[in-house]
Amino acid sequence: MEQVYGEIASAYEVLFPALHRYEERVERFLSAVVTPGARVLDVGCGPGLHTRGLDASIDVVGTDLSEEMLALARAARPGGTWYRHSYHQPFPSEWGRFHVALAIGCLDFCDDLPRVLKHLADALEPGGTLLFTVLERRPGLDGHEVPTQRIQTAGPEVTLHLYSFEETARAVTEAGLLPRTYTHAPGWVQLTEQRTLWFGWWEVERR
Repeated sequence: MEQVYGEIASAYEVLFPALHRYEERVERFLSAVVTPGARVLDVGCGPGLHTRGLDASIDVVGTDLSEEMLALARAARPGGTWYRHSYHQPFPSEWGRFHVALAIGCLDFCDDLPRVLKHLADALEPGGTLLFTVLERRPGLDGHEVPTQRIQTAGPEVTLHLYSFEETARAVTEAGLLPRTYTHAPGWVQLTEQRTLWFGWWEVERR
């Protein structure tokens, strides 16, 4: 994934205007839960679109696999802290814990959702809130019927992982997270086929 996102980093905002495709769900979430002095973890941050506009009092830590994306995030919010890190690995304890976390449009490549959600839960303060998305598997919904999809990019082929509502709910519970809200809504557009892929949008809280 580093190669794929590194290659599209310079054109990412043109190809994927996040604030429009997500119908302002991320902004509404952040405005409701982020308070002055909060610590926010932005997982799979890309160029930092979701957190660059947060108040300067907010401590933003972002992670991505692409150094090109991280360079854009640093330029957009120099006061943030940006690391190359895979969500398949635990978040380092020296980063501390967070009041709020985002994992938007990045768990599409997650092959072990229970493990990754446990890493995210461990990074949160008790009572901390996470908004995450997964590609949701649903019978009868075009492009969403199978657990995995192989997608040809301009570079290497990648595998998308789709989880059913029941699988995600079980992974949330096993990670020690409490569901607060859920909706099934558009995610991103598969450009080669001009087909919208749908997310399960989950807002959860660490118990």
